[in-house]
Amino acid sequence: MFKNKLFFIFALSTICYLSSSFNSNKKLLHPNVKNKSFYIEEKLRLNRFENSRKKIVNFEYKNYKIDSIFKKLSSKNMFNGCVLVAQHGQIIYKNSFGSANPVLKEPLQDNSVFQLASVSKTITAVATLLLIEQNKIGLDDFFSIYFPSFPYQDVTIRQLLCHRSGIPNYIYLDKRHYPQSVMYYTNQDAFNALCHARASKEFTTNARFKYNNSNYALLGLLVEKISGKSFQDFVKENIFNPLGMKNSYFAYPDQIWSMENRTFGLYNNNQIYPNDKFDGVFGDKGAYSTINDMFLFDRALYPDVLLKKQTLDLAFSNHVLEHNASKQYGLGFRLREDQNKQKIIYHNGWWHGYRTAFHRRESDNSCVIILSNRLNTIVYHKAKEMFKILDNFQTTDGGEEAEHSDE
Repeated sequence: MFKNKLFFIFALSTICYLSSSFNSNKKLLHPNVKNKSFYIEEKLRLNRFENSRKKIVNFEYKNYKIDSIFKKLSSKNMFNGCVLVAQHGQIIYKNSFGSANPVLKEPLQDNSVFQLASVSKTITAVATLLLIEQNKIGLDDFFSIYFPSFPYQDVTIRQLLCHRSGIPNYIYLDKRHYPQSVMYYTNQDAFNALCHARASKEFTTNARFKYNNSNYALLGLLVEKISGKSFQDFVKENIFNPLGMKNSYFAYPDQIWSMENRTFGLYNNNQIYPNDKFDGVFGDKGAYSTINDMFLFDRALYPDVLLKKQTLDLAFSNHVLEHNASKQYGLGFRLREDQNKQKIIYHNGWWHGYRTAFHRRESDNSCVIILSNRLNTIVYHKAKEMFKILDNFQTTDGGEEAEHSDE
């Protein structure tokens, strides 16, 4: 008799749970809802609701520990930037240290806009994967299908995404291959330079992994060709606007410098970095954003917000196939394991005074975002250390060691 009652209670609770889940999903996927921004907003709301049910342990201690580390670094003039740390989908720490412009004594704020440098590649990868999901291009299509004059005919879109193309780096080509009387080079200029130089590959395509900015400059050009829009507009319409990333752009430095929440890339002596002609090539770099907006981007890198689960699984899978390789890379995202053997999906960046870190751990919905507008190499090490704090691991007292890491 008792077993029958127990079975009845279990069955009833299961039906109620499934009914609740079905109604939630039905509301989210209602056929009358055609607005993409509304769908994404509803999906993110449900994700926040689920995450809010999970307890954040020792919140006050973690907040204090993180704050102590960055205050100490700032006091020693070893860090200038903004920090956001989240766990279980909830922000547990956010703060800003130092100056956006030391000459005008403009302080950094949590809405200060930073050049993301190579963290921009994560956005370019998502833009490319969106076109693949829309069946407008194929992951294993040859790039030359869309650009017949491209001299490296055997390079695929996948090999560009995971840095296995072997093509030369456009930044290191002789300047005679570029137009002379321009303020900025463009993605088309970078492509033309590669075609004109016809330099030998560094290695046979797909033979090994080597990080190379050319791959993502070409992907930016591909997005433009397929979408019929500028790369900036495509990303704005399909990523930034739907996610509410109101302070995020692909832009030239002087466009950012006219904004109130601007930052300037700084040398270690606080001198401002000058403009560079390569600042006009987007995709490998060129995105500007804030810690708040990048947290929104992190939230959208879960299934069925921007991309399907199978697409994200592929993007977050290692494509570095060499035996005993020291690095792992997916499709636009670096990969590593933390102290608990949990996967960290991340990217670092550096470009003209900016050092950036965007690190994610899906096992507990954690995220660490550190944006610095000064060449503080410690940024990468601190991003790793934050996960130890989240897991209540012992960390170094001062945290003053720097790490030379790939961007």
